[in-house]
Amino acid sequence: MSRAHTEIHRLARRITTHLAHTEPTGALAPEQHEDLRACLYGLHSVLQLHFAQEEENYFSLAAA
Repeated sequence: MSRAHTEIHRLARRITTHLAHTEPTGALAPEQHEDLRACLYGLHSVLQLHFAQEEENYFSLAAA
């Protein structure tokens, strides 16, 4: 699970970087759109998998 935490942190840092480099109006530069979208979809997928793994691990402890 530590690998999932590492990937979550990496994707969150990339998203933070995109947000830090927004234009003064708060808008994203057009070249940022595709990578930011990929980061968001990736983070969503990793989080879904990570939460499912955590639930599986913790529920197996509760059954014992």
